[in-house]
Amino acid sequence: MSGVKRYLIMFKFFLWLLAAAASLPTLAQAEDCPAPKTMVFHVESQIERDTLGFTQGLEVHGDVLFESTGPIDGETRLNTIDRKGHVTPLAKFGNTFFGEGLTILGNEMFQLSWKDHKVFVYDLTGKRVREMPTKYDGWGLTNDGTNLIFTDGGDRLYFADPQTLKIRRSAPVRLGGKPVPNLNELEWVDGKIYANVFTTPAIVRVVPETGCIDATADLSKVLWPRMSLNERERLLSSDNYVLNGIAYDKRDGTFFLTGKRWRWIFVGKFTPAD
Repeated sequence: MSGVKRYLIMFKFFLWLLAAAASLPTLAQAEDCPAPKTMVFHVESQIERDTLGFTQGLEVHGDVLFESTGPIDGETRLNTIDRKGHVTPLAKFGNTFFGEGLTILGNEMFQLSWKDHKVFVYDLTGKRVREMPTKYDGWGLTNDGTNLIFTDGGDRLYFADPQTLKIRRSAPVRLGGKPVPNLNELEWVDGKIYANVFTTPAIVRVVPETGCIDATADLSKVLWPRMSLNERERLLSSDNYVLNGIAYDKRDGTFFLTGKRWRWIFVGKFTPAD
């Protein structure tokens, strides 16, 4: 059964990619988005966490990872994770709301909620300092140093004022001419946005000015073989335990990738496939 589920996951990704490729521009069409390039993730090391979490947001700050979790098979929390995998809760919220994306801007942490239509703001110790209402569902969250950038399950990136959440602009996310919804965890890296495509093993890279996806990566053949058989079986036991979690350390160009209730955080770098 586990083998069947695995191939279904891979098959879903390839169907998505083929459908998107079918709508890529021909020479006779005037489309804005060029065909995406292919990226490859090279694993350099792994971090085994000592406590699992339903990872919804992941961020590097200094020498630790900050994590937002949701309440599936656990509770909504703010955690830190050190490089040895030790998880320290900063704040526990139980089931009072469904924690989603996380980003750090200045000395504040911003955390989305899924259906609660609130954005919570904390200091770096996890103390809540304010909250802001929003009409949007909360999915992925990052920032460009000035704007909060978030998704709501649709096919747009929203750029918002971090003090008021007023939308400054939005961009439609597209692969060729095809809209791409369900961008979940987001990470701003060197002027572009890396994003998980929810329920697939895909990570895409988005040009924020246009919303065009300019590169894609299939993580299924890279991360999956590095897990034990028992770990793979555990993850396949639930449709919720999918790839979700991207953090970036700009000091050395290292990415940290994980998933919802994954035991492992994979450390490495993306390179062009060519």
